[in-house]
Amino acid sequence: MPKNRQGNKSESEANANVSASAADDANDDNQQTVLLAIESLKQDLMAKMEEKATAQSAELRSQIGQIQTELRCAVEQVDKRMEAAEGRVSELEAEVSGRSDSFASMEADVSVMKKELATLRDRCEDLEARLRRCNIRIMGVKEGREHGKHPSQFVTNLLKEALNLEKPPTIDRAHRTLRSKPTQDNLPPRVFVVKCHYFSEKESLLKKAMEMKSVTTADGDHIRILPDFIQTMSKQRAAFTEVRGLLRGCEGVRYGL
Repeated sequence: MPKNRQGNKSESEANANVSASAADDANDDNQQTVLLAIESLKQDLMAKMEEKATAQSAELRSQIGQIQTELRCAVEQVDKRMEAAEGRVSELEAEVSGRSDSFASMEADVSVMKKELATLRDRCEDLEARLRRCNIRIMGVKEGREHGKHPSQFVTNLLKEALNLEKPPTIDRAHRTLRSKPTQDNLPPRVFVVKCHYFSEKESLLKKAMEMKSVTTADGDHIRILPDFIQTMSKQRAAFTEVRGLLRGCEGVRYGL
């Protein structure tokens, strides 16, 4: 009985070993199958990746080629514009160079013209001043005093009476200044401009008026008799007003312009 039990045990162990070996073989087969499946999937995946990469690379090449074409066109357009701009700049440089030469010539001409204008202005002022050498201005004669009388005759009689002259002065002409006639009584009357026939007589009238200091006409008008200077000379003389005021306060000092 014990011998049979030992034999059965040995058989059981042998069967178990065979089953284990068969199981190991089955596992090996399964692993190989899985590995083959993985290898197949790997190859498929690699093939698809290569195919997709190829497609993408082709698309990328196409896009890159398109971009290169567009860039080439853009560069060509820029080159054309640059050439056109360079041409215009060259034209402008030539034009500016020509203009600068003409401006230099114009500046020289203007400088000469300025000198000539200054000379002509001085000559005109000198001529006008010489034309007024025999003129005097009478200020303060009320508007309308000369109505019904010839202006020259009226001024002649006015000067003879106001300055207490022995004989009437010789006057070529007399008239009011050409500004508008004042319409209000509070406005100053227009000045009389008088041209004496002799320069010495004009000087005598001014000296007599200066000696009298206050000159009043027969009609009661307080008048002033002054030389008829041009505007430029009046401004030049006005520049010495302060100096003349200082000289008036100095005893024994004689001055004149």
